[in-house]
Amino acid sequence: MREIIERRSALLAENQRIMCKNFRFEHSLTNAVAAAAYAEKDKAVDVDLLKEAKKLLKERKGIFSEFRSYAEIMISAKMALSGKPGEYMEELFDVYDRLKKGRIFGSSYKVLAAMSIVDQGKYSEADRLIDKMYELLKGMKKEHPFLTSDEDTCFAVLLAMIDKSVEDILTEIEQSYQILKKNISFHDNAIYSLAQVLTAFDGSAEEKCERALGLLKAFKDAGAKYGKEYELASLGALTDIDADKDEIVSEIIEVSGFLKGKKGFGMFDMGRETRLMFGTMLVSGSYLSGEGKTNTSAIGGEIGRVVALQTAILITMMVIITTTTVASSSH
Repeated sequence: MREIIERRSALLAENQRIMCKNFRFEHSLTNAVAAAAYAEKDKAVDVDLLKEAKKLLKERKGIFSEFRSYAEIMISAKMALSGKPGEYMEELFDVYDRLKKGRIFGSSYKVLAAMSIVDQGKYSEADRLIDKMYELLKGMKKEHPFLTSDEDTCFAVLLAMIDKSVEDILTEIEQSYQILKKNISFHDNAIYSLAQVLTAFDGSAEEKCERALGLLKAFKDAGAKYGKEYELASLGALTDIDADKDEIVSEIIEVSGFLKGKKGFGMFDMGRETRLMFGTMLVSGSYLSGEGKTNTSAIGGEIGRVVALQTAILITMMVIITTTTVASSSH
């Protein structure tokens, strides 16, 4: 592994060990995402500061709040990493309230969308981004009413940040979706999410889809089939990297193998597909961070890094919510 990837892999594993030791009642996946948020910043988990942030959040929001459900430990980690937990929290609450726009019901996905705006330092632009986001969702819903749901809020808000018009974004999402659908069967929801992620980057829909499909094949050829459910969207974060696809895939598989033997990443904590997703997030982040090879997108590495991390957070939320729903239904 390259030095930066080796360093961040070790840091991610150590951060997850710390998270599992100190936050035992949290889901291993949410702990892993919090650990990854620290690793992405090249930081070790500060347990005391993280606990302080978690306590601050609990004091402001009740147990049934969307801020206290699946996303609690992730929000607390972002608060702690900001250096100004109280200010971050207040901005997050405010953006979330604007996202709800008078609606009675909120959602964990809207919380994640609000996090994206605050994380990117776009608090002052929140109203503009939210308006554009809802325009995008309206267009997506019109085109694909059965594929578009509240889950798409997270990617829509990221797309609202890029310098493309609503019309151009919607057109490209549809182009990418149709291209991908011809090559990937029976996974329409995941394909639609991947199409959204691809649209966040520069280049033609054809070029980006070809790159994504090439990466998918490279994983298969390497004996590590990439997940085509929730995980598929994370593949999009790799398409903007200026490096050989086989090299990228090799690095991700190596990271996944390294993590498998570490606490919180074993077979009882997550499947191979999810571990590959964490490898994808770590490897893409190492390229998009500016160290070593870089991306070529005009939107810059910062948004690319957000896409990688936010995709992992969203996928984690989807997995946990779906698993919880299925378990509840079975009873």
